[in-house]
Amino acid sequence: MGITIHYKGRINDPVLPVRNTQTGNIDRLIDEISDICSDMKWKYTVIKKDENDIDHPPRLLVGQAVKGIVFSIHEGCEPVGFIFDKKGYLRSPISIPFYEENDKHQLVVSVKTQFSSPDIHIVLIKLLRYIKSKYIENLEVIDEGEYWETSNKERLKYLFDFLNEKLNMIGDILKENKTNFSESDSPEQ
Repeated sequence: MGITIHYKGRINDPVLPVRNTQTGNIDRLIDEISDICSDMKWKYTVIKKDENDIDHPPRLLVGQAVKGIVFSIHEGCEPVGFIFDKKGYLRSPISIPFYEENDKHQLVVSVKTQFSSPDIHIVLIKLLRYIKSKYIENLEVIDEGEYWETSNKERLKYLFDFLNEKLNMIGDILKENKTNFSESDSPEQ
């Protein structure tokens, strides 16, 4: 239960080998997002790992080439990732330790924004729109907050409020039942 943004795609014209002297769109995207993160005071980590690199984290990826950036835009929002495999496809940061080249489920990145705010959700959607226009023209986005499709801030705010209200109701029910359980002396009662 929560508002999540899912996205997938392939970088335009990738040049992936990390030790290659050419700079491709992946490097440009990493540089630009790094600059944005620095300006916005967002924490970020750049990942550049070629197939032979065993010293660079994550070590579970020996034999795999990945390159990208992971950053945090708000403490209530899951980390945002733009990590690419050797063919230039986006990979889910969470699945990287379990990397399998042909697993299509690892090609979808999901970021839950539910515990941030509608404004943070909008910032991420605007960033995705910009990245689609410049770096990943085939970017597909499924926005459970419907902002990607509609740009309707009122609808997004309604969905945030609705889900927060339902989560609070569930929390209240659980608290009430916890009190009822603790009042009984034994499980048989």
